[in-house]
This record gives sequence, C-alpha cells and structure tokens, in this order.
Amino acid sequence: MKFLNTSQEKTSWENSLINDLAFIKQHKRYPLGKRTVAPAALIGFALLAVVRVAWPFLFITASGASSESKSLLQWIFTLSLVVLLATVLYSFFKILRFEILKTPCHLQENIALLKKFFVSNHLAYTQHAEAAEVFMILSRNLDANPNRDYREVMVFIADDKQILVNSHFTGKKFNIAPPSRNYKRMARELQKWLNDEQIKNNDNSRLPVNSF
Repeated sequence: MKFLNTSQEKTSWENSLINDLAFIKQHKRYPLGKRTVAPAALIGFALLAVVRVAWPFLFITASGASSESKSLLQWIFTLSLVVLLATVLYSFFKILRFEILKTPCHLQENIALLKKFFVSNHLAYTQHAEAAEVFMILSRNLDANPNRDYREVMVFIADDKQILVNSHFTGKKFNIAPPSRNYKRMARELQKWLNDEQIKNNDNSRLPVNSF
C-alpha cells in the first residue's frame, strides 16, 4: 500500500474542501459558489443563446404551415429545451451531492474502517493532513494525451454514524460530468463491506471468552 503524496496529485486536491467540511457534513453536498456554479451558468447561457438563435428560425421554417402546426412545433421545441435544461440541472446537483453510507460507528471508528477498507482492497489513498476524516483516491490518467492530467477523484469523509462519498473529475476546471460507474461500484462495495464488518463484529461479540 502506498500513499499519494506527489505534488502533481496534491494540486488536484480541492483547496476549499477543508473550509467547506462543516457545510458538507451538515448538508451532504458541496456548497454553491463561484467554482461550482460557473459550469452550470455557462451551460445556461449557452442554452439561452441557442433559444435566441433558433426561435426566429423556427418561425421562418413554420411560416407556411397552419397555426396548429406552428403551435405544435413551438410546443415540441419548448418541451425539448425544458427537458435539456432539467437534465443539465440534475447532472449539476448530482455531482455536488455526496452519497450517504450509514454505519453504527462514530467518527474515529469510521476513520479506522476506511483505512482498513483501502488496505484490504489494495487501494492507494491519501488522508488529508489537516482533516484526518477526509480521504481521497485517484484513478489513473484518463486523458489519451500523456501531457495532460485528467483523473477521477473519489472523496470519502468519515463522520459520526455515516461516511460520505463523492466523485468528480480533476485536471480541468470543475465541471458537471456525471460520476463514472466505477464510483457507483465503489460506493456499493464499501457499503457491503461495512455491513459485513458489522455482522462480523456482532458475531464475535457473542463468542465466549474461552473460545479465543
């Protein structure tokens, strides 16, 4: 097992994470701010620009059609934009939110459990120097160009009675790319592992002393 401590990997760490830690634990998501809102705002402005360009063209295209056909075309166009906007907003809030993995343990026990999970699964990880409850693992470089660094970052935050898990991509500015399937699989495996550990501990607690 190795720890991730290279300067390049440290630059991908979110510098604001520690400042936002209390908010994340309470609300189970990253706070809205300049860094997180900007990507969604850019997409929103892009959608408005598309509407501004396409709306007059829509009327020109439908100029020879009946009023019923014009209304139907406009309704379909508007509905498509609403669905697209809803999809963008859903993806945006999904990337901000942390998955909640329930445990019966308190903070220090959950920190120990996370370490045990990483070691038993041979996962290289880093533990934040200023907040022992915050862990991170990095994927391999996902960019085909070796000169660019683009990785998936999984963040684990231990807390009382819960472990929070989030995934985003680093190496570029914060974006609304949805977490990968690896993130979902990792969260499921961690929850299953935590459940198995709890069952194991409960079984051991029932054993008589002379059985050891």
